Amino acid sequence: MSRPTISPDPWQLLEDASTALIVHAHPDDESLSTGALLAALSAAGTRIELVTATRGEEGEVVPGAIAGDEERPLELIRQREIDAAVAHLGLAARHLLGTPPALAPGVPPRHYRDSGMRWIREGLAGPSPSAGPDSFTHRPLEDATDDLVALIEHLRPDVVIGYDDEGTYGHPDHVRAHHVTAAACARSGTVRLEVSSAPKGSVPATGGFSWREHPGTAEVVRAAADSYRTQLTVLGTDDEGIRIRHVGGQDDVIALRTGLRVSA
Repeated sequence: MSRPTISPDPWQLLEDASTALIVHAHPDDESLSTGALLAALSAAGTRIELVTATRGEEGEVVPGAIAGDEERPLELIRQREIDAAVAHLGLAARHLLGTPPALAPGVPPRHYRDSGMRWIREGLAGPSPSAGPDSFTHRPLEDATDDLVALIEHLRPDVVIGYDDEGTYGHPDHVRAHHVTAAACARSGTVRLEVSSAPKGSVPATGGFSWREHPGTAEVVRAAADSYRTQLTVLGTDDEGIRIRHVGGQDDVIALRTGLRVSA
């Protein structure tokens, strides 16, 4: 039996979709990498559900963002932050990989720990030497794939959106999420769209990506980003997008445009 023909236009696929699942590695990635896209889709009436692989346990913390008498661990604080961001973006639901319904049948819940990272050079991350055996990058790929397949079969999304093979800036968990998403979509026969990792200030014509601006999303994206007080500081908004400063002091911009392509 021949496979059905899939439109090469990712934007047409999204316009035709009633439900989309987006896969990210940590709390805040949904806002920093795809905030404008998700805000635009939600405003257009598409049901968007998010699955996050880790709890972001290895993230640094902006000085002063957590009160000195705070007793909750960072992962619980970041869960509150992602709940606020998801509400701002208008997402229908969020899930945690390894927790039902994002858990393979018949197995106990799985905890995919944030793998951490180190900077190889400016703008490019690499593996952290401290990543342990329970980290997302070190746990079996098959386990995470099984869990994502379970969520896909539960939701039956029209499309799944994830990272391209560069994983935005090369974070090991982003790259791992790319491979997990590719494997799960191949197994379930679900259409997969990839988000371009190209520099945020550019719109290159290479890589087969189709780019689109998301006017009218700045206020929502800024509010979502501002939910992550432990991870970043919002500096302002200009023609390029939302200006932020990461916990490490790096200035960055959340672009109000997205490049997408249909994965083979």
